[in-house]
Order: sequence, then structure tokens, then C-alpha cells
Amino acid sequence: MKSGQINFIASVKDSNIDKIDLIARKLSDMGCRVERVMSFSGVITGSTVSNSKLSLDDLKIEGIKNIEMDRDVRAF
Repeated sequence: MKSGQINFIASVKDSNIDKIDLIARKLSDMGCRVERVMSFSGVITGSTVSNSKLSLDDLKIEGIKNIEMDRDVRAF
């Protein structure tokens, strides 16, 4: 994946939901801007900075089950 800003949605493994704040902090320490931490559903949303060379694979750290690009959905 080319460098640039990536908006992402990360799902935390069920066994790691109690560590969701720690996982979010690790993403932040990697250079991500964490926008939301939804403890009840086990979801973290955020983005990388525009000059980041991080890929989605880089962001799939321990405790994350799935991570994908967050895309804007627009109505007509």
C-alpha cells in the first residue's frame, strides 16, 4: 500500500476487549490518531498521519482481530 493517510476501523479480539485502551495507546504510539475507542463493541477507529508509511498490515498489532480501511459513505 502506498504511503499517505489511512482511515481505519479495527476490531479487537474478544479475549482482548479488556485491554482495548492499551491497544489504542499502542496504535497512538505508532503514530496513529485514535479517534474513537468503543469498549462495549471492541472497535477502535482512527487514522495515520498523511506522511506515514504505515500500512494496514503494520497496524494489525497484537490484540486486533481485523483492521480495514474506513471509507466515507455519501448519499445522493
